This record gives sequence, C-alpha cells and structure tokens, in this order.
Amino acid sequence: MSTNPRDAVIVDFARTAMGRSKNGCFRNTRADELSAEVVKGLMARNTAVDPASIDDLIWGCVMQREEQGFNLARFVGLSAGLPHEVPAQTVNRLCGSSMSAMHTAAANIMAGIGDVYIVGGVEHMGHLDMNKGVDPNPELGLSVAKAAGSMGMT
Repeated sequence: MSTNPRDAVIVDFARTAMGRSKNGCFRNTRADELSAEVVKGLMARNTAVDPASIDDLIWGCVMQREEQGFNLARFVGLSAGLPHEVPAQTVNRLCGSSMSAMHTAAANIMAGIGDVYIVGGVEHMGHLDMNKGVDPNPELGLSVAKAAGSMGMT
C-alpha cells in the first residue's frame, strides 16, 4: 500500500437500482433526479465530509440535451443540496464518460488541484432517443465505420 498523500482513492460508491427499459420503475423519473439521489445517499453515509470541502462534482453524460442538457452536473449538485460554491462539470466521452470523469478527478488529486471529488454518470436511455437531433456529416460514412459513432447509434 502506498503512503503517498497525493494518491487518489475511492472512499465510497453508490448507484441507482436497476430498472427495466422503457416501462420500468424509473420511467417517470428524470435523469437529474436519479443522479441527485445517488449524491444525497453518498453524503448521508459520509457525514464526516463537509459538503463545502468538495472540490468538484464531475458527472459523465453522453446525450447532453433535454433533461440531461446544459451542465447536468451542476443541476445534480444543486438538487442534491450541495452548496452553491461547489463547482460541477459534465463530461462526454461516449460510453467512457463516467470513467473519464473519474480519471479527471484522480489526475486533479494527484496534481494537488483538489482533495475531494464526487464522480458519477447518467444516461437515461428510456427518456431520450439516442438518435434524436443527431446529424453526422455524410462524408464521414465514406471513410469511417458507423461503429465509430455514439454507442446509442450502433
């Protein structure tokens, strides 16, 4: 075990329950509400963490539109009751969005940029048609395989 104080460690985790697709238990629940409940659960279990000490909330999300639009992470933090001073950012790296969010937090910790991060992600595929509003350049089809696009499209 390392004793480096700049090591990034995962202290706790939470997730929503699994629901069936379009007609499942979360069919009437928004993506930001699901995410906020996860953050509330983490904070309730980790009362030693002062919410004001959170350096950033980083949330992965591919389809950043409609209920998942704008800066979803900011709305998640505010809905979860985090202080207004806690910044938030939403990351899109397709299916690796949440992992990229975790990499960003870990890199920031190791670089001394911050100490406490909440990281997660959401994609409410039952609410958002993954192809709605997507208009890939037709020229790409000449040289790029369709599988190179959003996994919700393939």
